[in-house]
Amino acid sequence: MYKNSFRAKNSMYMKGMLLIITTICIFISCAGLGILSGAQSEFDKGLALFNAGKYEAALPRFRRATELDPDFGRAYLYLGRSYLNLDRWSEAVPPLRTAFRLSPDETKKEVINLLVDALFGAAIYEFNKGNFRDSASFLREVIQLEPNSSRARSELARTLIALGGALLSQGKFSDAISTYNEALKFSPNNLDAYIGLANAFLSNGDILKALRTIETVIKIDPTNREAQFLFKEMQVR
Repeated sequence: MYKNSFRAKNSMYMKGMLLIITTICIFISCAGLGILSGAQSEFDKGLALFNAGKYEAALPRFRRATELDPDFGRAYLYLGRSYLNLDRWSEAVPPLRTAFRLSPDETKKEVINLLVDALFGAAIYEFNKGNFRDSASFLREVIQLEPNSSRARSELARTLIALGGALLSQGKFSDAISTYNEALKFSPNNLDAYIGLANAFLSNGDILKALRTIETVIKIDPTNREAQFLFKEMQVR
Protein backbone atom coordinates (compact mmCIF):
# COMPACT_ATOMS: atom_id res chain seq x y z
CA MET A 1 0.00 0.00 0.00
CA TYR A 2 2.80 2.37 1.00
CA LYS A 3 4.78 1.49 -2.16
CA ASN A 4 1.80 2.16 -4.40
CA SER A 5 1.26 5.55 -2.75
CA PHE A 6 4.95 6.43 -3.16
CA ARG A 7 4.88 5.40 -6.83
CA ALA A 8 1.79 7.51 -7.45
CA LYS A 9 3.32 10.56 -5.80
CA ASN A 10 6.60 10.05 -7.68
CA SER A 11 4.72 9.73 -10.97
CA MET A 12 2.80 12.93 -10.27
CA TYR A 13 6.05 14.68 -9.35
CA MET A 14 7.73 13.57 -12.61
CA LYS A 15 4.74 14.68 -14.65
CA GLY A 16 4.81 18.05 -12.91
CA MET A 17 8.53 18.48 -13.59
CA LEU A 18 8.04 17.49 -17.23
CA LEU A 19 5.28 20.08 -17.56
CA ILE A 20 7.52 22.80 -16.04
CA ILE A 21 10.45 21.90 -18.32
CA THR A 22 8.20 21.87 -21.37
CA THR A 23 6.76 25.26 -20.41
CA ILE A 24 10.26 26.72 -19.96
CA CYS A 25 11.39 25.36 -23.33
CA ILE A 26 8.34 26.82 -25.05
CA PHE A 27 8.94 30.16 -23.33
CA ILE A 28 12.61 30.24 -24.36
CA SER A 29 11.73 29.25 -27.93
CA CYS A 30 9.09 31.95 -28.17
CA ALA A 31 11.48 34.51 -26.70
CA GLY A 32 14.11 33.52 -29.24
CA LEU A 33 11.65 33.80 -32.09
CA GLY A 34 10.56 37.17 -30.75
CA ILE A 35 14.14 38.45 -30.72
CA LEU A 36 14.77 37.24 -34.26
CA SER A 37 11.48 38.72 -35.42
CA GLY A 38 12.40 42.00 -33.74
CA ALA A 39 15.79 42.03 -35.45
CA GLN A 40 14.20 41.43 -38.84
CA SER A 41 11.64 44.17 -38.19
CA GLU A 42 14.37 46.66 -37.30
CA PHE A 43 16.36 45.64 -40.37
CA ASP A 44 13.35 46.05 -42.67
CA LYS A 45 12.70 49.55 -41.30
CA GLY A 46 16.36 50.41 -41.76
CA LEU A 47 16.38 49.05 -45.30
CA ALA A 48 13.37 51.18 -46.25
CA LEU A 49 15.19 54.27 -44.98
CA PHE A 50 18.41 53.21 -46.73
CA ASN A 51 16.63 52.75 -50.06
CA ALA A 52 15.12 56.21 -49.62
CA GLY A 53 18.60 57.68 -49.22
CA LYS A 54 18.05 58.41 -45.50
CA TYR A 55 21.30 56.84 -44.35
CA GLU A 56 21.63 58.70 -41.06
CA ALA A 57 18.13 57.66 -40.01
CA ALA A 58 18.82 54.06 -41.05
CA LEU A 59 21.86 53.71 -38.79
CA PRO A 60 20.06 53.15 -35.44
CA ARG A 61 17.72 50.61 -37.06
CA PHE A 62 20.60 48.52 -38.40
CA ARG A 63 22.51 48.86 -35.13
CA ARG A 64 19.47 47.67 -33.18
CA ALA A 65 19.09 44.69 -35.51
CA THR A 66 22.70 43.64 -34.82
CA GLU A 67 22.14 44.04 -31.08
CA LEU A 68 19.07 41.80 -31.18
CA ASP A 69 20.75 39.25 -33.43
CA PRO A 70 24.60 39.34 -33.31
CA ASP A 71 24.75 36.89 -36.24
CA PHE A 72 22.61 39.02 -38.58
CA GLY A 73 25.15 39.43 -41.39
CA ARG A 74 23.00 41.60 -43.67
CA ALA A 75 22.35 44.05 -40.85
CA TYR A 76 26.10 44.51 -40.38
CA LEU A 77 26.51 44.85 -44.14
CA TYR A 78 23.93 47.60 -44.47
CA LEU A 79 25.18 49.31 -41.33
CA GLY A 80 28.59 49.50 -43.01
CA ARG A 81 27.08 50.63 -46.31
CA SER A 82 25.18 53.41 -44.53
CA TYR A 83 28.41 54.71 -43.00
CA LEU A 84 30.09 54.49 -46.41
CA ASN A 85 27.37 56.56 -48.03
CA LEU A 86 27.90 59.16 -45.31
CA ASP A 87 31.69 59.18 -45.95
CA ARG A 88 32.25 57.97 -42.39
CA TRP A 89 34.97 55.56 -43.46
CA SER A 90 36.48 54.55 -40.13
CA GLU A 91 33.03 53.80 -38.67
CA ALA A 92 32.18 51.65 -41.69
CA VAL A 93 35.14 49.33 -41.14
CA PRO A 94 34.06 47.36 -37.98
CA PRO A 95 30.56 46.35 -39.19
CA LEU A 96 31.92 45.44 -42.62
CA ARG A 97 34.60 43.29 -40.99
CA THR A 98 31.84 41.46 -39.12
CA ALA A 99 29.72 41.18 -42.27
CA PHE A 100 32.69 39.65 -44.07
CA ARG A 101 33.19 37.12 -41.27
CA LEU A 102 29.51 36.14 -41.26
CA SER A 103 28.89 36.18 -45.01
CA PRO A 104 28.60 32.93 -46.99
CA ASP A 105 31.32 32.19 -49.52
CA GLU A 106 29.21 33.22 -52.51
CA THR A 107 28.81 36.79 -51.20
CA LYS A 108 32.25 37.34 -49.67
CA LYS A 109 33.60 39.08 -52.79
CA GLU A 110 30.89 41.74 -52.63
CA VAL A 111 31.63 42.37 -48.94
CA ILE A 112 35.40 42.45 -49.55
CA ASN A 113 34.93 45.18 -52.17
CA LEU A 114 32.95 47.32 -49.72
CA LEU A 115 35.41 46.64 -46.90
CA VAL A 116 38.36 47.59 -49.11
CA ASP A 117 36.61 50.84 -50.09
CA ALA A 118 36.08 51.63 -46.40
CA LEU A 119 39.69 50.82 -45.53
CA PHE A 120 41.05 53.00 -48.34
CA GLY A 121 38.77 55.85 -47.33
CA ALA A 122 39.80 55.53 -43.68
CA ALA A 123 43.48 55.37 -44.64
CA ILE A 124 43.31 58.55 -46.74
CA TYR A 125 41.31 60.34 -44.06
CA GLU A 126 43.88 59.47 -41.37
CA PHE A 127 46.78 60.36 -43.70
CA ASN A 128 45.34 63.82 -44.31
CA LYS A 129 45.06 64.30 -40.55
CA GLY A 130 48.72 63.32 -40.13
CA ASN A 131 47.86 60.05 -38.39
CA PHE A 132 50.29 58.01 -40.46
CA ARG A 133 50.37 54.97 -38.17
CA ASP A 134 46.59 54.53 -38.32
CA SER A 135 46.63 55.09 -42.07
CA ALA A 136 49.32 52.43 -42.51
CA SER A 137 47.35 49.99 -40.35
CA PHE A 138 44.26 50.31 -42.58
CA LEU A 139 46.38 49.82 -45.72
CA ARG A 140 48.09 46.73 -44.32
CA GLU A 141 44.62 45.25 -43.84
CA VAL A 142 43.80 45.99 -47.49
CA ILE A 143 46.92 44.08 -48.52
CA GLN A 144 45.87 41.14 -46.36
CA LEU A 145 42.57 41.05 -48.24
CA GLU A 146 44.07 41.81 -51.67
CA PRO A 147 47.79 40.90 -51.62
CA ASN A 148 48.32 41.91 -55.26
CA SER A 149 46.71 45.34 -55.01
CA SER A 150 49.24 47.72 -56.60
CA ARG A 151 47.24 50.68 -55.34
CA ALA A 152 47.39 49.48 -51.73
CA ARG A 153 51.11 48.77 -51.95
CA SER A 154 51.80 52.18 -53.47
CA GLU A 155 49.65 54.00 -50.91
CA LEU A 156 51.24 52.07 -48.04
CA ALA A 157 54.75 52.95 -49.27
CA ARG A 158 53.74 56.63 -49.49
CA THR A 159 52.30 56.52 -45.98
CA LEU A 160 55.34 54.77 -44.51
CA ILE A 161 57.65 57.35 -46.11
CA ALA A 162 55.62 60.11 -44.46
CA LEU A 163 55.73 58.23 -41.15
CA GLY A 164 59.49 57.77 -41.54
CA GLY A 165 59.90 61.52 -42.02
CA ALA A 166 57.85 62.22 -38.89
CA LEU A 167 59.93 59.76 -36.86
CA LEU A 168 63.14 61.27 -38.21
CA SER A 169 62.07 64.76 -37.16
CA GLN A 170 61.30 63.39 -33.67
CA GLY A 171 64.81 61.96 -33.36
CA LYS A 172 63.56 58.36 -33.46
CA PHE A 173 66.21 57.25 -35.91
CA SER A 174 65.98 53.47 -35.42
CA ASP A 175 62.20 53.53 -35.86
CA ALA A 176 62.62 55.69 -38.97
CA ILE A 177 65.10 53.19 -40.43
CA SER A 178 62.67 50.29 -39.87
CA THR A 179 59.82 52.28 -41.39
CA TYR A 180 61.74 53.25 -44.53
CA ASN A 181 62.87 49.64 -44.95
CA GLU A 182 59.24 48.51 -44.76
CA ALA A 183 58.32 51.09 -47.39
CA LEU A 184 60.95 49.62 -49.71
CA LYS A 185 59.41 46.16 -49.35
CA PHE A 186 56.24 47.49 -50.93
CA SER A 187 57.94 49.84 -53.40
CA PRO A 188 61.45 48.45 -54.05
CA ASN A 189 62.72 51.28 -56.30
CA ASN A 190 61.14 54.17 -54.44
CA LEU A 191 63.75 56.94 -54.44
CA ASP A 192 62.05 58.92 -51.68
CA ALA A 193 62.22 55.87 -49.41
CA TYR A 194 65.92 55.36 -50.19
CA ILE A 195 66.77 59.02 -49.58
CA GLY A 196 64.80 59.01 -46.33
CA LEU A 197 66.60 55.84 -45.29
CA ALA A 198 69.98 57.41 -46.10
CA ASN A 199 69.12 60.44 -43.98
CA ALA A 200 68.01 58.17 -41.14
CA PHE A 201 71.28 56.20 -41.29
CA LEU A 202 73.24 59.46 -41.40
CA SER A 203 71.37 60.89 -38.41
CA ASN A 204 71.94 57.62 -36.55
CA GLY A 205 75.70 57.94 -37.12
CA ASP A 206 75.97 55.06 -39.61
CA ILE A 207 77.73 56.88 -42.46
CA LEU A 208 78.75 53.70 -44.30
CA LYS A 209 75.14 52.45 -44.61
CA ALA A 210 74.00 55.93 -45.57
CA LEU A 211 76.63 56.06 -48.30
CA ARG A 212 75.63 52.66 -49.68
CA THR A 213 71.99 53.68 -49.71
CA ILE A 214 72.73 56.88 -51.64
CA GLU A 215 74.84 54.91 -54.11
CA THR A 216 71.77 52.75 -54.76
CA VAL A 217 69.74 55.87 -55.52
CA ILE A 218 72.36 57.14 -57.96
CA LYS A 219 72.38 53.74 -59.74
CA ILE A 220 68.63 53.96 -60.18
CA ASP A 221 68.65 57.66 -61.13
CA PRO A 222 72.09 59.17 -61.82
CA THR A 223 70.53 62.63 -62.28
CA ASN A 224 68.92 62.79 -58.84
CA ARG A 225 70.18 66.06 -57.37
CA GLU A 226 69.26 65.31 -53.75
CA ALA A 227 71.18 62.05 -53.87
CA GLN A 228 74.20 63.77 -55.46
CA PHE A 229 74.16 66.45 -52.75
CA LEU A 230 74.01 63.86 -49.95
CA PHE A 231 76.76 61.81 -51.62
CA LYS A 232 79.11 64.81 -51.72
CA GLU A 233 78.24 65.75 -48.13
CA MET A 234 79.04 62.25 -46.88
CA GLN A 235 82.33 62.18 -48.76
CA VAL A 236 83.38 65.32 -46.91
CA ARG A 237 82.66 63.60 -43.62
